[in-house]
Amino acid sequence: MHGLLEIETRVLADLDPQAGKRAHFWAIATYQLQRPSRLNAEAVNGLRESVQRMLETPTSIDHLRREVGRRVEGKRKVSGAAAPGDHSHVDPRWPRTWTTTALDIVTAGDDLYVENVTRWAVTTTRDLALKLDG
Repeated sequence: MHGLLEIETRVLADLDPQAGKRAHFWAIATYQLQRPSRLNAEAVNGLRESVQRMLETPTSIDHLRREVGRRVEGKRKVSGAAAPGDHSHVDPRWPRTWTTTALDIVTAGDDLYVENVTRWAVTTTRDLALKLDG
């Protein structure tokens, strides 16, 4: 994760603010989807839905934040669902291997960061659909 954030400090400032916010969203959301035990079940399912919707019909990140805020009705705690290493609240079909990972994005470098994190979100949602939705 630190490698992603390091690239973002170099890349995002030069982008249109909305493109930068979207790239950051792809990076953070996709990273979390690949580590579902870090979130409670409701949060991980909502995150998956948000990523899928943003890929299908991109809206502003501010709009997405307001929408998520309404959905969780002021509940702030989305992590800490289980002790570290406890995956009992995660669907057992959830993938453990991924087509694209954070390491792929970091090692690809800065030049195509926005395209790479977008591709990462696409491949992750595809991996999830194949495992969870059949």
